[in-house]
Amino acid sequence: MSTGVQDHLPAAMARFVESALTVLVSVMLAVPAWAQAPRLPSAAQLAELNEQWVDPVTDAPVGTTYCLFETTSRGPGTKGSYLVYLPPSYEKDPTRRYPVIYWLHGGFGNARQGEWAVVNLDRGMRAGLAPEAIVVLVQALPVGWYVNSKDGKRPIENVVIKDLIPHVDATYRTIARREGRGIEGMSMGGYGALHLGMGYPTLFGAISAIAPAILQDLEDEPRERTFDTFGGDEAYYDANGPWTLARENASVLRNGCAIRVLSGDDDARLRAAIAGFDQLLTQLAIPHTSTEVKGAGHDYQAIVSRLGEEGFAFWRQAFGSP
Repeated sequence: MSTGVQDHLPAAMARFVESALTVLVSVMLAVPAWAQAPRLPSAAQLAELNEQWVDPVTDAPVGTTYCLFETTSRGPGTKGSYLVYLPPSYEKDPTRRYPVIYWLHGGFGNARQGEWAVVNLDRGMRAGLAPEAIVVLVQALPVGWYVNSKDGKRPIENVVIKDLIPHVDATYRTIARREGRGIEGMSMGGYGALHLGMGYPTLFGAISAIAPAILQDLEDEPRERTFDTFGGDEAYYDANGPWTLARENASVLRNGCAIRVLSGDDDARLRAAIAGFDQLLTQLAIPHTSTEVKGAGHDYQAIVSRLGEEGFAFWRQAFGSP
């Protein structure tokens, strides 16, 4: 690497500067993605993303297919998009039905954020470690929290529950019962998995929340991440939060629902809240597992990959052994 200083410094000093710069660049390039500060969209970009029910990028990640469905909850003629993965035997065994995992992306993300989750689950299925399942990568809005917005403009919860799930059950050979339906999400999607899974406990037999953003006070979340959904209303935030829903639906959640919460021990912002939620579920006698993964931060791949083969055990418990 040429620094341009060789002409002005003695050779030894030039070599020292060059070596130092090389080390600095290497360290910067080695910083993992989860440790880098995210670039938040501008107000204009966010306004555009908040109407992006259909992902404009139609090139599907490997192993998935880009699809559209009608979003009747938003009004006639409206549509949404999703990505779907079909398990290895789906085309070979036309009489078989499969469980479904709905995968929810994080804040400022989209359905394509679930690409690694699909790759990992496919590996587990082909190795006989995970039960074969259909995986649906949900396209939601960047800061929609999988909740119907307070102002009624963004009925994300209704779109998922009333439009997408019936569409998937009508389109694919699903096990269209609670015991054949799971939901997983990362960060904001982890909140969504708990919100939808615990809010509709007769629909989902498995809830997997990865690094869920479940801070108890609305003011602890930046306004730009929450206002379009909750309108600054703490009571609305509380009513939709998993803390409230776990209490309200504890009797149903105690029976036949597999629940896990995974997080990284380097996730300082959410660590206390996740530990508190674990204590709440224990107090409510709701069966669950809560695992803090060493050496992982706020990063889905880092958390799940560090579990190794044990990461698939949850889906075996939920849907039965392969």
